[in-house]
Amino acid sequence: MNGIEVDSILDAFKKENPSILYFGKILGKGAYGQVREVKLKDAQKINAAKIIRIDDDDNLGEIKYIELLKSQNIIKINQVLKKEENRKTYYLIIMEKTLLRDLSKLSEFFFKHNLLKLINEKTFDEQIGENLLRFYTKQIINAMKVLDDNYLVHFDIKPDNLLITINLVIKLSDFGLLTNIKDKDKIRIPGGTQGFLSREYYKKELLSNEDAKKQDYFALGSTLYYLKYGEHMLKYQRMDDPLFNADKITQLLDKRINSIKSKPLTEQNFIDFICKLIQFDPEDRPIFEEIYRDKWLNENVDIIRELFFFYENDEEKLIMELQKSDYLIKKKKESNPKCKKFKFKKANKAIKQEKQ
Repeated sequence: MNGIEVDSILDAFKKENPSILYFGKILGKGAYGQVREVKLKDAQKINAAKIIRIDDDDNLGEIKYIELLKSQNIIKINQVLKKEENRKTYYLIIMEKTLLRDLSKLSEFFFKHNLLKLINEKTFDEQIGENLLRFYTKQIINAMKVLDDNYLVHFDIKPDNLLITINLVIKLSDFGLLTNIKDKDKIRIPGGTQGFLSREYYKKELLSNEDAKKQDYFALGSTLYYLKYGEHMLKYQRMDDPLFNADKITQLLDKRINSIKSKPLTEQNFIDFICKLIQFDPEDRPIFEEIYRDKWLNENVDIIRELFFFYENDEEKLIMELQKSDYLIKKKKESNPKCKKFKFKKANKAIKQEKQ
């Protein structure tokens, strides 16, 4: 959808629905639509409105299963409006707007305190300690449990689709690829995001229900790697990168798993957990019940909950406490900044040689 089409349809929705006062700034864009701020007549808070064009009933996703998507850790959908225009079907999904942004880009909260702040070399100024990462992961898993209980697969789990509120509650969003697998014997992965897609996607094979679900588990492992180490687990330069195929991903994952095992100051239980999630063979990844009961995931995070509750109105002190307790770990800067650039150029040269 281009900008002119979006603006025209939003104007049409506004004319037909007097409860909509105005649409605000753009919050995000995707292949199928756009997300804008929206102010409703009887709402105290600004909401978010996602405008999408549906060309195929198979892409109804969140609209079809809206009643099932109820959890503290799933973005709340308040209303769905439908409009037919020029033989096309449009939906306006009005949902809660988190005060902060997603975990891949920097919200004003994260930016202000350098939490997960990206620098040009694609590393974080501060690293999430295992306890804080576990606190976030538990919330993501809680959202995934709602999907699992209802035979649904997200197919696009990534940091961009994990929103966070002012009190640090994670909200899973963007259910455009959501698929019900209950009555399907075989399924092909419908899509997703480069860098978070497993080997099965590139093989383009029909999968069993259980193996199809494990695309989400692989994407969770890729997400945790990104949040922990500040870089994509499967790096790519463009969407049609010829390096991305099933065989190449197998090689990359072997290297990545070995690199994770050699990471300093990383809990062994976390290493075991993430390595299980990113196995290139879906049969070697855990089933959801094993993920939910994993040893690393179920270690105590009550102290973090208490910190968030105690300092919920004082962001500066909260960050100081997280740093003091090693929940945020300041990364050491390299003495010579040119070293990183040299290594980066060297890596690019190696990639070019490999392509040739």
